[in-house]
Amino acid sequence: MALLQRLGRQCTRSSRTTFPPPEGYTWWSDDAVDHLLADMFDREDRDNPGQGHKFLLNCYLRATDEPSLERLLLATMQNFLKDQAKGTTRGRLRRRLETLFEADERFHLGEKDRWALTSGSSVPWQGDRATLERVAFGVRGAEITQWNHSGQTPRATREALLTVAEAVLEAAQGAVQIEDLARVLQQRFRLLREPNFVPFEDQHDQLGWVSRVDVGMRARALFSLLSPEERRLVPVLGQRSRWGEVLGTGQARAGVIGETLLEQLRLATVDDADHDMVALALVELCGGLNDPG
Repeated sequence: MALLQRLGRQCTRSSRTTFPPPEGYTWWSDDAVDHLLADMFDREDRDNPGQGHKFLLNCYLRATDEPSLERLLLATMQNFLKDQAKGTTRGRLRRRLETLFEADERFHLGEKDRWALTSGSSVPWQGDRATLERVAFGVRGAEITQWNHSGQTPRATREALLTVAEAVLEAAQGAVQIEDLARVLQQRFRLLREPNFVPFEDQHDQLGWVSRVDVGMRARALFSLLSPEERRLVPVLGQRSRWGEVLGTGQARAGVIGETLLEQLRLATVDDADHDMVALALVELCGGLNDPG
């Protein structure tokens, strides 16, 4: 427990405090860190009854030495904090979308929090969210210049959200869960970015340095989760024809590993405003771009 407490303090009291402390705390005190650890164990118990220490076991099994164990635990804590922040803010976005949909006759609520077009099919959509994201980014002329966190949604903002949502549901040809719609619209409009707090006295001089450090930390966290095979593959992910050569395997097996890795990295960075910079930093950690010759 002492190790977790030390790493919890390190994670939450770095030079760049990415997340605010739990409700009821004004700063990341020792009690606030203990609250964080208790929440992590509690979530494991809710999701996997009787397995409240499962994330600890997973880290121990993947670690090769003490430094790698600490990196895995730090990455787990950081991901937990991200999930908490995203869950809270995206929950507000979901509720806002539901309010807008309920007031617009173009949208219809189906089963299990799924929304569809009134004029379209209510068959549950089961596709790839990345496909819907591409549709959303393809809608031109719909932009958000005002975003309020409470109160009535500005008219222009409302129309932009509904226009893109209508295009997404039309492309889905079915009923899409509100969580997926919220994720797609969040990505399309770059809404609800994670809080980014920098100590006031350091803000002017250290903002650029802090940004680079944070991107590097996220890239290293991803790097620590990859197998040796996956690390070799990262620099050539855009060159499918070379996967088998780099891994020294047949194309079929290389294809499975490569496609799985692509999806893993997409899911890990889809909500990250700096996903391109994190990806580039990860490539550098994995040896840089290989010479295609």
